Amino acid sequence: MADSEILHVDGPDGAREVKLSSPDKVLWPGVDGHDPLTKRDLARYLISVAAPFLRLNGDRPMTLQRFPEGIDGEEFFSKRPPRGAPSYLRTVTCTYPSRRRHDQLVFDEAAALAWAAQMGTITFHPWPVRTANLDNPDELRIDLDPQPGRDFRDAVTAALALREVMAEAGLTAYAKTSGNRGVHVYARIRPTHEFLHVRHAVIGIARELERRMPELVTTAWWKEERGERVFVDFNQANRDRTIAGAYSPRPLPHAPVSTPLTWDELPDADPRDFTVRTVPALLASRGCPWEDIDAAPGDISGALALWDADLARGLGELNFPPDYPKMPGEPPRVQPSKRKADRADEDYSAPKAERDAEWGTAIAPPYGPMLAKPVKKLPTGEYLYEPKWDGFRSIVWRSGDRVEIGSRNALPMTRYFPELVEAIVANFPDHSVIDGEIVLVDPDSGDRLNFDALQQRIHPAASRIAKLSATTPASFVAFDLLALGQTNYVERPFRERRAALEEALKDAKPPVYLTQATKDPTLALEWFSRFEGAGLDGIVAKPLGELYAEDKRVMSKLKHERTADCVLAGYRLYKGEPDAVGSLLLGLYDAHGKLNSVGVIGAFPMARRKELFEELQPLVTTFEEHPWAWAQPAGGLPDNRDQSAPRTPTAAARSRWNADKDLSFVPLRPERVVEVKYDHMEGERFRHTAQWVRWRQDRTPESCTYDQLEEPVSYDLSSVLTREGPA
Repeated sequence: MADSEILHVDGPDGAREVKLSSPDKVLWPGVDGHDPLTKRDLARYLISVAAPFLRLNGDRPMTLQRFPEGIDGEEFFSKRPPRGAPSYLRTVTCTYPSRRRHDQLVFDEAAALAWAAQMGTITFHPWPVRTANLDNPDELRIDLDPQPGRDFRDAVTAALALREVMAEAGLTAYAKTSGNRGVHVYARIRPTHEFLHVRHAVIGIARELERRMPELVTTAWWKEERGERVFVDFNQANRDRTIAGAYSPRPLPHAPVSTPLTWDELPDADPRDFTVRTVPALLASRGCPWEDIDAAPGDISGALALWDADLARGLGELNFPPDYPKMPGEPPRVQPSKRKADRADEDYSAPKAERDAEWGTAIAPPYGPMLAKPVKKLPTGEYLYEPKWDGFRSIVWRSGDRVEIGSRNALPMTRYFPELVEAIVANFPDHSVIDGEIVLVDPDSGDRLNFDALQQRIHPAASRIAKLSATTPASFVAFDLLALGQTNYVERPFRERRAALEEALKDAKPPVYLTQATKDPTLALEWFSRFEGAGLDGIVAKPLGELYAEDKRVMSKLKHERTADCVLAGYRLYKGEPDAVGSLLLGLYDAHGKLNSVGVIGAFPMARRKELFEELQPLVTTFEEHPWAWAQPAGGLPDNRDQSAPRTPTAAARSRWNADKDLSFVPLRPERVVEVKYDHMEGERFRHTAQWVRWRQDRTPESCTYDQLEEPVSYDLSSVLTREGPA
């Protein structure tokens, strides 16, 4: 299997080189007698259809649906340009329903599509707007989605009737397969109306189609009301709502493609015939049926007349997607079977834009933090170096006496830290947004951070929260400024943000601190060694000239990395998979010969998870024969999530973050040894999830003790917290 391959792709300025790593990686498994399709196959397909693909989907913001391990692995949607994207990839700044703004990729050339294949992109989701006008769509899109009991043939019947309705409204319709069971119908329109008007035009058309075919077509938003009909998904016309683009592959085993067809082809078409394997030849034989789609864009006034006529009949607004603010005239967002009574608009929360304005800041919650990528060597140049704190990453808003503490995943943390709320009001400037870390000083030693004690602060009971806030108070270490009033600091380089943060917190008192910082890489490396004894993670390097990029890995982090040989003592299944390992449970023997639980390994490709499941079955045993017999699941376990010792893999068989999460495991005979990477210890356990290195057949389980672990030299935490200003 080749490690990498260089593709030479024609571009506007000559051939570009695109590197494919692991080009033989299987993205689609082989089905129906076909060989599997690889990353190389995907890249070649995209290059072969680049001309019609870019003509229809180019010059538009694009969301990528990525499957780095193939369609059987984990997927995620990528909106922001990833770090290290080629310079020839264009971006455009989009505004979302939440009023957030960030860059999205725009595709202009074949090399960009090949690069997307390298990134594991299976499906491309273009916006219905061009980059010159991001607020007014130039496409009207209608998604015909057959519900259970209906199929592609029913969607075709609906599409043929939809074509007539659109023609009567002055629009020329074009059809394509969805790549699954449905049909997508498009019309090119003049970009004279905003998203809401285009949505209303779609609803007007959809309701007219529903009147003509009531037994086949529905506009019912709630699934329980749709029955066995074809749903007209009007919400695909909203801002930040997309469907698979023309010629985009789909993540199904036979590698289908969302394929434009002529209206004559559609009635007899089988969507399974249009795949990554077959579409290039089809295009070569008859060209693209949407070749003339841009020739005569229509006007949506006829479709809006249908909407207005429905308003006169008493038919109003339909439901918006659940992440949208409550919209005027919108029906209740409660499915009919659970609806008690309709409520007036004023009984709903104010629109998010109104709620955001109450903060008086340029950025409103939630907002994602800027991230750091791991490095093996500290970068040098125009950087500011800071200690990497070991706590809960949090972005904090303060407006008067109102405070919101957002977590790394934008979840509210405010209720768990009432002592910090008080300190933030006392120390933060009014109408400010500050990025930092919630940390907790060890209540016993007072000279190092204690993440385990910090975790105990997350408790469902208000009485317990009040007690812990007094006995184990937290601190906040600030290291970036996002907004001060209506001044948006995320749009300024870090050197300006740091200077403004120092000024904003110049009079701050504990438990609010400004992190230490230095421009000297030599001193930073000294900190890397010395500060670990105080419980810190490592060093973060922040480029002084970079803007604050939400959820992007702009910074660099140098963390401690060590290895240990551990006993494999059990596994948990991967969620929803009966034959795949989710995580491996690790143990080390203490001085008394007791096997302690020290952590887990959790990151594997799906194929490896299944391999491990098969490999470990001969080691499966019962709890009666296992050193962790006390971990056998039992009913009525007490809620002892506050308990820090003994550390066990079941800890009340509950998770602190999700009390319903199942933490039971399959016990294994402790006969195998695995070498893992870890950064540092938290008490008797690895602080973070360990990483797989290799099996160690040369080691006996009994030799895997705590003695092998490196112990960092202790360091006075107060020296890290109280030193003022950058060094």
